[in-house]
Amino acid sequence: MLHRFILFLFLLLLLPVLADANNEAAPLLKRLNSASGIAKADLLNEISVAFRRTDRYASLDYARQAYELSTTENYMKGKALAKKNEGICWFFMGSNDSAVLCYQQALESFKKINDKQGISACYNNLGLIAQETGKYNDALRLYKLSIDMDIELGDISGAAATKRNLVDIYIYQGNSKKALSLSNEIISECSNNRDKDCVMRSLINRAAMYDNLLKFDAAIIDLKYAIALAGELEDSYAEAMALSNLGLAIWHKGNPEEALKILNNVLDMSSETNDGYDVLNTLWIMSEIYSSQKEYARSNEILLSVLKRYEEMGYKRQAAKVLTSLGRNLTELNEIDKAMGYFEKSLEITVELDAPFELIENYRNLAHVQAILHNFDAADSLQDLFAQTHMKIFNSDSIQNIRVSNSGNEDRINTTVSSTINWIIALLLIVILGIVSVIAYRGKRED
Repeated sequence: MLHRFILFLFLLLLLPVLADANNEAAPLLKRLNSASGIAKADLLNEISVAFRRTDRYASLDYARQAYELSTTENYMKGKALAKKNEGICWFFMGSNDSAVLCYQQALESFKKINDKQGISACYNNLGLIAQETGKYNDALRLYKLSIDMDIELGDISGAAATKRNLVDIYIYQGNSKKALSLSNEIISECSNNRDKDCVMRSLINRAAMYDNLLKFDAAIIDLKYAIALAGELEDSYAEAMALSNLGLAIWHKGNPEEALKILNNVLDMSSETNDGYDVLNTLWIMSEIYSSQKEYARSNEILLSVLKRYEEMGYKRQAAKVLTSLGRNLTELNEIDKAMGYFEKSLEITVELDAPFELIENYRNLAHVQAILHNFDAADSLQDLFAQTHMKIFNSDSIQNIRVSNSGNEDRINTTVSSTINWIIALLLIVILGIVSVIAYRGKRED
């Protein structure tokens, strides 16, 4: 029943959003009949962008029309923009291979006309796909190429947007100190540039970092400021994302009922287009809350639908998180063999991605189920892997050092909790937050 309700909600909420898209595109469509040549190609690309967030297929169709006309007119910039727009549509629709092909074609065209802004955008978008598919070294290389070009162009906002993507990768790689430092740098640059949109999105990023560090009050402050900026900028898209993250932080602080109210409000604001990223994120958080309330069957019903969508979209890290959640729920339901299967599949993905925090969580879960099955040798081996991975992360970049340096803040966690339990909680929260840090469109630049 729940998945039917979710589908109905998606379809119902889509209608007013499509109306907004039509309102935005209406004046452009009126001009289309009288336009011709290069001007018409530019207009078709503009219409594609107007439909981008709401009607992917319409956006894709107009991008293709723009490409065909630009080819006829031998208009290289029009061809490049059309392929970039088409790539963004494919990305949203979960077809990464098609998106990469379009971005590479757009990049080639932009290079021929030395359009550095277009080149930078393609590097960023290719980096985003590399990031989403776990190719972090490729993503870092592409992001740095984009940032260097933006700096050369004096595009502070563009560089800051790509730096936010770097923050996500640093978090994934366990480099928390570098991630927080870069987040602060971005916010300072955006504030000095009086770029409210950049400040808003960067605050959402930093809030995820604070939540990782168990600094929930700091995360909540950042998110409430971001929500206020989103309202001021009339950006309901970003507002929904910030509210979703706020629900997560409030739950982590210990108020699940208030968190669920916020998350249900996010669902009322959101819509299922073709990516459904904000909806999937919100539903995933809700499933975790239900699990904490021992409503495991209800949680699993949500998780299975979310998992299917993430696998279709090729988002390996998010799929691994959901697999881990399913495994934990099944362990609580004493379905140990099924739980083991989910944990092992999640481990396979995290080994492929070389994701240290997620590896720790998988080793811990697998050690637990092996112990339940009385396979104590296997449990001991997994516990050793847990300890080795933990030491590798925290010797190179200690989250504890960051927390100690902020020990005078009121949002510090209760000091009566032992350091061992404290770390376990921190690691669990980092696993939960992976889906928030990797917001495919909402927290990242896809232009």
